[in-house]
Amino acid sequence: MNLRCAKSQLSFKLIHESEALSRITELEIDGKRLVTPTYFPAVSSYGIKYSFCSLVRLLTTYSYPRILISAYDFHLLADKDKRQLSREITRYLKRGCFVFLDSGVFESYWKADTKWTYNLYKVSVSQIDFDFYSSFDILPDAKNSKKFEKETFDQIRASRNLSNKLGFAPILHAVNPDRLVSLMMKFVKKYPNLCAFTAIPERDCGDNIVEKARTVMRVRKVLDEDNHNRILHILGCGNPVSLLLLSYCGADSFDSLDWIKHAIDQKHLTINDFSHLDLIDCECSICADTERGYTEKVLLHNLLFYQNYMLQIQSLIQTDEILEFSSKLVGQDVLNRISRTGT
Repeated sequence: MNLRCAKSQLSFKLIHESEALSRITELEIDGKRLVTPTYFPAVSSYGIKYSFCSLVRLLTTYSYPRILISAYDFHLLADKDKRQLSREITRYLKRGCFVFLDSGVFESYWKADTKWTYNLYKVSVSQIDFDFYSSFDILPDAKNSKKFEKETFDQIRASRNLSNKLGFAPILHAVNPDRLVSLMMKFVKKYPNLCAFTAIPERDCGDNIVEKARTVMRVRKVLDEDNHNRILHILGCGNPVSLLLLSYCGADSFDSLDWIKHAIDQKHLTINDFSHLDLIDCECSICADTERGYTEKVLLHNLLFYQNYMLQIQSLIQTDEILEFSSKLVGQDVLNRISRTGT
């Protein structure tokens, strides 16, 4: 089974720019339309008590329109399970949904699995279909920044050749926000043709939400210098307040494992213990169904929240109300501190 030769068509169009650097962008890939800001529920084996296949099937069965899959976890499946899951993903894509294939470096790092390599990622890319795929990222090196920069750029260029799919997302890491912004500036200058869809981890953007937001704003300004259509994806970001503030600062898309780990309170935009859904007093359509098992109810409740919440953020940007909403949520002082930044 080799899917690498599949062609794709991809276009990016900026629809609306609003307060701070918030924006609505439309991506069209293979005739499917994706509007940002948007959220991809991530499926990973790290720190999760549910099986990789069961989570993917939950998302595809209920046709949640987006999913991020770890190539590392796909690689670990038995060959029979790989073939079956690949067929399910292909049917899911044909229904108009979107798949983002992540390199799996996150999972292999936290599991201390040194056997996961670029060549194994290459095999996974050829075995499953997708709309977007990431570069095989290089984790930051605090001791030798020049070597790390070269390895990062070399790996991005190599990863771009893994597939003819146009939805390619280079991942950039750094040991601190200043280095991340500097690395992005060098990357955009050296490889402008590879910057249409760029990803950075939220954890590399700073230690607190103000610093993270400032970093996203700085990166957004770098990407916008000669092309406002570029997409900025934030890896590992699913806190509702963070989604709002980073969208305000110019981020376009997000992914995280929060939908699997927590119970989201949609009224107060907080993340709670997975076992506390009954304490939230939620009135959504999922929680109203008394026939569902508890685990499935929490997962579907969270997915419904993320779908509706990202649509709400899009509406706030479209109507130029994101500043007012954000100010009421976190306070104008926080927004003022975020805005005091530059490249």
